[in-house]
Amino acid sequence: MARPKTLTNRAELIIEAAEELFGRYGYERTSIEEIAKHLSIGKGSVYLDFRTKQEILFEILRRHATAIQDIFKERLNNISGSPLDALRKATEESVMTCYDRVSRDFHTPEALLHTSLEMKSHFKDFYVRKRELIIGFLNKAADAGEIKKEIANEETAKIIIMVTTTIFPPYLNCTEFNTPVTRELLQARASKLLLLLVNGLRHYKG
Repeated sequence: MARPKTLTNRAELIIEAAEELFGRYGYERTSIEEIAKHLSIGKGSVYLDFRTKQEILFEILRRHATAIQDIFKERLNNISGSPLDALRKATEESVMTCYDRVSRDFHTPEALLHTSLEMKSHFKDFYVRKRELIIGFLNKAADAGEIKKEIANEETAKIIIMVTTTIFPPYLNCTEFNTPVTRELLQARASKLLLLLVNGLRHYKG
């Protein structure tokens, strides 16, 4: 990779290089020195923007979490029909966005947001915000008469997150005999699961 020519884009180039190397070799096996070498800069230049390797990882995960949140916010703020269908589409879009980022190799850092208990704990605000956004969809669905008002609550949002966990990494519950999950297979199964989920909410009698 060519040496960065300006200081203004150095941090961005470091993130891009780290993401590539973490995905290829894994986070633990990639050093700050290797990131710097990949960019043809000195190790000290990396430390001008990031104090630790973990700080670089956190920035990668923060961007991934923000991208997922933005999908939900965009759908929630632009509902033109059924709020439950909007929730279904937002979830399916976030599932496929995640797949496109992490499926090439589970060393890919974004996978850690969904597979690592440590990263889930560090980014707990992401899960809290996701739950809040789902409650927003549920409240709109209740206002539209799609679901009972008494199930438009935090507990239902938690159940939705729990149910949809299987269509995020590591995908082990989505197939038999550890057969690799293709994009087409995941999208088909995610679509069916989400249809079952929203139709279940519509017809819930409890």
